[in-house]
Amino acid sequence: MSARRWAMPTTRKSLAATTVAGLALALSALTVPAQAAEQNVSDVTLSWGLNLESGAGAHQPGACNFLSAGKAGNSGSSRAWTEADGFYKPSEGNVKIVKDGPDGSTIDTSWANKCQTGAGTPVSPSGTTNVSNNKVILSNGTGTVDTTAKTAHIKWTGSFTSVFYTGLTYWSATDPELTVNADGTATLSATASGYGASMEDPKVWEAIAPKKITLANLNGVEVDADGFVKLPEYKSVAVPSSVSNQVTTGANWGAFPQDFVDFQGKTGTQAYWYSTGGSADPRKVATELSIAWAVGDDAQPPAAGDKNVDVDVKVPEAVVEPEPEALTWTMAATSTSLSNATQQAGGTFGATGELPSITVTDTRNASTGWALNGKASNFTASAGTFPGSALGWDPAVSTPTGTITEGAVVAAGNPGLGSAQTLASTSGSNTKATVDAALELVAPAGTKAGNYTSRVTLTLIGE
Repeated sequence: MSARRWAMPTTRKSLAATTVAGLALALSALTVPAQAAEQNVSDVTLSWGLNLESGAGAHQPGACNFLSAGKAGNSGSSRAWTEADGFYKPSEGNVKIVKDGPDGSTIDTSWANKCQTGAGTPVSPSGTTNVSNNKVILSNGTGTVDTTAKTAHIKWTGSFTSVFYTGLTYWSATDPELTVNADGTATLSATASGYGASMEDPKVWEAIAPKKITLANLNGVEVDADGFVKLPEYKSVAVPSSVSNQVTTGANWGAFPQDFVDFQGKTGTQAYWYSTGGSADPRKVATELSIAWAVGDDAQPPAAGDKNVDVDVKVPEAVVEPEPEALTWTMAATSTSLSNATQQAGGTFGATGELPSITVTDTRNASTGWALNGKASNFTASAGTFPGSALGWDPAVSTPTGTITEGAVVAAGNPGLGSAQTLASTSGSNTKATVDAALELVAPAGTKAGNYTSRVTLTLIGE
């Protein structure tokens, strides 16, 4: 018997494409009446790579584009940086530059590897594969989060610099600020500064007056207990009227925010931030932006050895190519929220929801099957607690290859998911199935109003 494990990266907001056991799924149910939920937060983390172009090769031998921590000094002219200049910094204060390794790990950046992919090969000025995927990590953000009103306001102290052509032109963003509105829209802004340059005239070099600009606009942001991951608006966004050469056809047409694009007109890199119909357009699209905070019970660190995913992480299903002779599985999401609980006859509170779809693939020729089990922890809030057995499920299996047996219906409260229950199982080899489950919660009568959370730990065991 074997169990395969998946360790979450420390950045909390990206999923490694490997097999899993003991994956923790956070669930929330809100009893009524709801209470005001605005809380002060600290140690908020922002992670973003702007776009793939910000870590790509440049059309000049030996040159590349990269991110640097801090606000870079004045190079005095449009020229390539040298290590001796001291302009490049892998970290400064609350800011650190990292990139993705080939195995899903995080790699620290340096002057030596800034123009390399995570695998150590040179970045390329063409395509979307051979790029560094470097990103800014801003830590120690502070502000407020209201999970009831669905609003948030966070500020960070620190700067990062976006460098093109190894220093022929660069600009900096200082003290980013995030505002999330109740309608799910959000804005990330910062004070931009830098030096004016021109590709046509290398003699052009002048300081740009600092100006607050919009780094990213977002839609559909859900303010929950631990933050969010979102693609900023880019596709189908039109550039300012001052720009005349945007191409508005193709799968990757779009632009960064208008005042952002206007500012880049002064740095000489304006065309790298909107679609122009060239081969670089796929690299210009804004990449995922991740915000991580912890409110309420999630502010407490997990016990040593836990492999938990925080509540309501919005992550798309990881694409995993099954290896020969392997037992693998993926989830459509790593969180779900139950409906707001309503009071029932007898004073109990009821809520329903859905478990994210799970796909299990077993290509082991000698396999004697597998079992997928789950168990819920106690539901807790500042107002009190009630047992995980209050949660039940009704499993369902779809598109099976081979004989897959769905688990029995587990009634909420009797026996409930307070003890390990089977979601699906098989005794055969070369099987594949998608597993779902309807969730039902029956909270005890007398449960106090609050935002309660639990974690369902799912375990895949290979026989």
